[in-house]
Amino acid sequence: MAIDKDVKRKVSEDWQKAFPQLTLYARDKLCKVVGPVIFGLELIKLPRTEEYRPHFVVYPIWKSDVKTSLDFPIILKEYHNKRGFQYSIPYGEHNVLFSDVLDSVKKQTLLPFDGNISLKEMKALINGYSRTPPLSAAPNSYLQAALQEGKLKIALFISTSEGQAVLEQIEKRAWDINHFKVCGVDISKWLQNLQGAVSNRDGFLRQIEDNKQEKGIAKLLSSELTV
Repeated sequence: MAIDKDVKRKVSEDWQKAFPQLTLYARDKLCKVVGPVIFGLELIKLPRTEEYRPHFVVYPIWKSDVKTSLDFPIILKEYHNKRGFQYSIPYGEHNVLFSDVLDSVKKQTLLPFDGNISLKEMKALINGYSRTPPLSAAPNSYLQAALQEGKLKIALFISTSEGQAVLEQIEKRAWDINHFKVCGVDISKWLQNLQGAVSNRDGFLRQIEDNKQEKGIAKLLSSELTV
């Protein structure tokens, strides 16, 4: 039986009250802005069930528009219960399970929701995530490359030199060209686009500021990305 919309609304409200540092962007996203990204929690409804699963998410806000930026997260990380399994929370049992789930989320969240975030913390987050399954099984895949692209652009937000340093690391990697092809990506063009972003930092920053003016993003609370 389908769960009433009011029940789902109550779920979102409970999460928002538990994390007042985050703003309800949509019914399933609670986010804040930090420099060139938004991050926070996403309550993903599981297919063919009336259950949801909380995830830690980081989205870029440097793409051509907000919708495109929010199509794919840089990081999507599930939370686990005390037995090591992912949560699958029936909407109808939310009130009973919420306290336990909330405790796990607070302990397992990868970045603090309070205060500013440093570039060092963001790099450590991405590097740590890149070493988790299934990403760790293919360290030179395009999926790994996309993650490193995220790291480059977060660094570029701080300065051209920080972005250039990450670009040089990317250029030294022995990427799996065949996996790029499977994903429909020309590695040469990909590298050229990264080089172009570093060369045109002003345009990159303008796009971020334009996206931050979109009404959904503009209402979010924000913190600074620091050196």
